[in-house]
Amino acid sequence: MIRAFVFFIAVVGLAGRPVSAQTPVETDPDEVVRIDANLVTISAQVLDRNGRFIADLNKDDFQIFEDGVQQDVSLFYPVDEPFTILFLMDVSGGMYPHLAELARAGNAFLSQLRPDDGLIVFSFCDEVRTRADLGPVKETRGVKKIKLRTCGRYTFVYDAVHQALKRLKRVPGRKAIVLFSDGLSSERFSTAKSTLREAEEQEALIYSVQFGAALIGIMSNTARQSVDKSIARADAFMKGIAEKTGGRHYRVEDIADLQKTFGDVANELRRQYSLGYYPKVPLRQGQRRQLRVNVSRPGLVVRARDSYIALPREAR
Repeated sequence: MIRAFVFFIAVVGLAGRPVSAQTPVETDPDEVVRIDANLVTISAQVLDRNGRFIADLNKDDFQIFEDGVQQDVSLFYPVDEPFTILFLMDVSGGMYPHLAELARAGNAFLSQLRPDDGLIVFSFCDEVRTRADLGPVKETRGVKKIKLRTCGRYTFVYDAVHQALKRLKRVPGRKAIVLFSDGLSSERFSTAKSTLREAEEQEALIYSVQFGAALIGIMSNTARQSVDKSIARADAFMKGIAEKTGGRHYRVEDIADLQKTFGDVANELRRQYSLGYYPKVPLRQGQRRQLRVNVSRPGLVVRARDSYIALPREAR
């Protein structure tokens, strides 16, 4: 399918290494669920009624419910644990006029990563390429840079998300994908449905940043209806991939607003609690479990994923 939205991607050269495997429970911001020997991990943000992040909670402040049954919180990590972040960036041809602005916004975002955060960068259009697979940010602070170049006018977003999830599966610790695209995609190996399910099975948080305007122009009603359907599918995918993993969906209408949006994502990544528990009811592979995370302190709101799917043992 030819893309009707403007795509963008930043390709960076900053450091990123996996978080130490010694940290037992880690989850991506807002939505990460991992099952390892039946250990389930969740990332959660806590805010007050005015939207301010609360960063001073401890293990005893949290309650986790799975299918309505309260669980014992076995593992807890506060908000200062590092993340491995995979930038998954769409570089289709429509982004060409915006590359300079995107590069500036991307560099500003990278400067907000913590020294111990890790970074991996993928770019994609009709194929997925690894642009950087680096060590800790602190080891490359002075040499980071963004290089941008466009490629074809076709893109395979679903395949790209699949490849990103596959890469992060090998990374220990907390992890997140930051996806930049308009969301319009052809289907090749993966579909929207299969990719959404895979994201729900994996532990990485996904933040989707959707940029672009439909290039409708002068066309017949039939053509306009086709474009409208494509846009609706793109919107549903970009929103759904964030919701199912506990991340957040952002829409950017003006490229000049991108730097602020990147800043919001970086801010959220710095404010994630990691919780872990062993389900009281034995898991069956492929089963979906409903989740709810509460805090005992009054007047606070918790944002976390609300379900997960148990992976087959061989896929863990």
